[in-house]
Amino acid sequence: MSNKTNLIVLSIFILLSASDVAFGQMSCGEKIPALGIFEQISQYALWLALAFMIPGILFDHKFWKKALLISAVLPFAGWAYVNFFVDYNSMKKEIFNYNAMAEATLANIAEAQDRYKSEQGTYIGDLRKIYSHIGGAGGMNECVKILNVQAGFDHWRAEAGHVSSPDTVIWDSRAGSSMKKG
Repeated sequence: MSNKTNLIVLSIFILLSASDVAFGQMSCGEKIPALGIFEQISQYALWLALAFMIPGILFDHKFWKKALLISAVLPFAGWAYVNFFVDYNSMKKEIFNYNAMAEATLANIAEAQDRYKSEQGTYIGDLRKIYSHIGGAGGMNECVKILNVQAGFDHWRAEAGHVSSPDTVIWDSRAGSSMKKG
């Protein structure tokens, strides 16, 4: 192949392998499940392991004793994994950081709402108009989804969530001022 063909093939390969960087998209992170799910998994696995172990201990038949005790190993392994190998502290830190991103986006919306209120005398309820009034350094984070915006003449409320966080953040202007989180 010629140098020009090699260059084109290499450019296409780089473009496809680094498409997030090439098209200006950023990774929003891996979706974190709600932490309560791990507690439920732990409880159900422990109860299931006990449900297999107790009859396995009480039965005198050798085959059923082995089958029940071996069956108790899998739920007990699930319980052990959830309790000893899941890093809850790092998950809580990641959720906190994701929620902080959502809150920063809502702070930018609060600034846009104040700007629009001073110009028009009312708050914006239309999300498309909000995007056109958002300025500032932060702007809108592409990983944060605005779930709900309710606006009236004298107050507004918005709910947002980071796509990787199990939580949502609510901002309510009735909590003192539109720049204060509710």
